[in-house]
Amino acid sequence: MDIGIIGAGFTGLSAAIYLASLGHQVTIFESLDRPGGLAVGFKDPEWDWPLEKHYHHLFSSDWAIRRLAGRASHPISFTRPATSTFINGQINQLDSPASLLKFPHLSPGGILRTAAALAYLRLTPFWRPLEKLTAEKFILSTMGSQSWTVVWEPLFKGKFHHFYHQIPASWFWARIKKRSSSLGYPQGGFESLARACADLAERNGAKFNYATGVTGVSRVKGHLALVTDTKQTFTFAKVICTLPAPLFVRITPGLDPSFVTRLSRLRGIGAVNLVLALKKPFLKDVYWLNINDLKLPFLAVVEHTNFIDPSHYGGDHLVYVGNYLPAEHQFFSATSAGLINRFTSGLRQINPQFSPRWIRRAWVWKAPFAQPIVTLNYSQLIPPFSTPVTNLFLANIQQVYPWDRGTNYAVELGLAVARHALKT
Repeated sequence: MDIGIIGAGFTGLSAAIYLASLGHQVTIFESLDRPGGLAVGFKDPEWDWPLEKHYHHLFSSDWAIRRLAGRASHPISFTRPATSTFINGQINQLDSPASLLKFPHLSPGGILRTAAALAYLRLTPFWRPLEKLTAEKFILSTMGSQSWTVVWEPLFKGKFHHFYHQIPASWFWARIKKRSSSLGYPQGGFESLARACADLAERNGAKFNYATGVTGVSRVKGHLALVTDTKQTFTFAKVICTLPAPLFVRITPGLDPSFVTRLSRLRGIGAVNLVLALKKPFLKDVYWLNINDLKLPFLAVVEHTNFIDPSHYGGDHLVYVGNYLPAEHQFFSATSAGLINRFTSGLRQINPQFSPRWIRRAWVWKAPFAQPIVTLNYSQLIPPFSTPVTNLFLANIQQVYPWDRGTNYAVELGLAVARHALKT
């Protein structure tokens, strides 16, 4: 069977590998010049490895992508970097039961209530009752107001902005359930893993068309026709589209209005990441720093080279200064120089020694669709894989619920939609 796949992120790659391994004729269309999707990297001339434009890591529980990497013979290494929190001008580690017990910003009662609620979320498999109440209400009722105000509210506000009151406890459950102290990273970065997966798909007979965006999808004489921005037309028996819902609607004219309305209810938020190549370390022994001070204009500072050895990056100390933002936010039109000017004061609050003179080079990367906005009873809002167009299937990160976005769930999604397409 001839099957087309739109998008060579990890959803498209895992679907392609599965379908091609069964003998189907698979063709993948990717608007970028390489595979990887949101995990695609960039490379400075001084580096041996590329770096993701938007920070990535794996948890030890991410078995879908670990199995896929095994099939592609691509190694993943696990280490235990430190995750900390910046509160009231202090950096305190907060990534384990032991560090929680010593956390200075909660009372003994607040610590015990927080620990008990987190243990419950780790142990319970029952998430559906949790999607009926907000994470805010769940945390207030189980961990208490101090834990919500000090630890969680700044992170929810920073990540979801004015949507933060709507996020269900099921989303919070998923974040806690799957988190592990040990974090994984593919050798050579996620782009290298994506290339290994693309090579595996090609060995199974799949074909890739890079730098080729799809501009139109329609049914023609019992087949699906894809029109590309290279002015070519390809026909397939079935097509899997992995684009975000707004882009899917844009390239698929004539969709049933009720289906378009259903997709329009799926909202998302974007990401803006400033990446700094520094001449000296910024954080001492901390990989991930959550910013619990809403006066600072960023949500997280992630020092990648406190996780992965800087020798792979020419000795640079690589730091992400990250934000989740609505697409209309002013940072989406900012340059790297503009963001450096905007962020320097905040970065000095974290490390008073920091100076822009430390910066060897800087980049800014922007993604308008980065984080789904999950709301109450979200399981009832998720669209099915099948669309009103016969044999056209939609699979994107808004359908991985109850799990949150991530490459592991993109792999699971690709396998699920591929199996669904064959049964339909």
